[in-house]
Amino acid sequence: MRRDLDRMAEYFGRLPESDPPVWRPFELGLAAMAACQWDQAIEHFRKAQTKASGEQLVPLYIQTGVCHYIQGRPDDALRDFKESTRLAKLYGDKRGEAAALGNIGVIRHDYGELGSALKKSREALAITRKYCDQHAAAPYLANIGNIYRDRGESEKALKFQEDALAISREIGDKPGVAGCLGNIGSTYCDKDRLDEALQHYEEALAVSRETEDRRGMASCLGKIGNIHHYRGELDEALMYYEGALALEREIGYQVGVAAELGNVGLILADKGLHAQAVPTLAESLAILLALGVARGPRQALFGLSRCDDRLGRERMPELLRQAGLADAGVADLLDRVDQTRLRRPGPKPGRRAPFVLRRLVAGTSS
Repeated sequence: MRRDLDRMAEYFGRLPESDPPVWRPFELGLAAMAACQWDQAIEHFRKAQTKASGEQLVPLYIQTGVCHYIQGRPDDALRDFKESTRLAKLYGDKRGEAAALGNIGVIRHDYGELGSALKKSREALAITRKYCDQHAAAPYLANIGNIYRDRGESEKALKFQEDALAISREIGDKPGVAGCLGNIGSTYCDKDRLDEALQHYEEALAVSRETEDRRGMASCLGKIGNIHHYRGELDEALMYYEGALALEREIGYQVGVAAELGNVGLILADKGLHAQAVPTLAESLAILLALGVARGPRQALFGLSRCDDRLGRERMPELLRQAGLADAGVADLLDRVDQTRLRRPGPKPGRRAPFVLRRLVAGTSS
């Protein structure tokens, strides 16, 4: 999986004009989101839904879906976004429809369904360009660029990512600027232009720190860690990955936690600390399997198979139990390792392979 910053569109619609029984719990939900209190935010949005009617329901379902996704509940998020799409079409809320479709595209991208992801993202972009403020197109342009990057079409990816960056800069959307800079850096990284990639990542990190955007900071730290990992600078990579992991745990963003656990585990294995790597990779794998995220589990399993080779099968069960796995879970994981072993690739010449999970950050389309 990629580490690109797919942006979920948040959407307020006409809720600021609503009566207090609807607006007040919605406002409290937004405050809870800002504090990364996702369960509380969902409770507030659900309360507002009981008092809302008509097109007021569209942004309420969208915001609930964003919270579910960040918590690592993509199926729940998908249900919310599908309902918001239905309601938006019913009540003629074109901007809400675009936000919901774009967010469905983000989830399809995470599931590895690139064709469906591209279709939904293009639908969102087309609606935005026809009916809405052109500036609202930035998240969809960025996400389409990320999909093209996953398809190996780097020049197309750069065009969409740079268009998104230009709009984000024009409207002063600093989290959007940071996300776009990080995405462009990832495309340069794919092209082995590591100095240019690092320059973009460091600029993105500076913008995220300026705005105190913890999700953006975590992503940038992980990306910079990737550069050091590629260059074989393991201590530096580990420092950045651990910084990113601490932020992801603080935020409660489960996909990010899984990514950084995987990265830390692979660094520990590269440093010969295989016994420490096993529980870290096992925790990453458990999160990834629970989320149904594409491609990530395979990379975690490759790391675990390396540890199995070095430590021997006799030690693996004990280490996995230390990670909290029951006997059935240990047996299942070791079976997965055995199935993975024959497919395990080596790293590219001259480059170490970090655990590159795609990332999502909520953007604004209000």
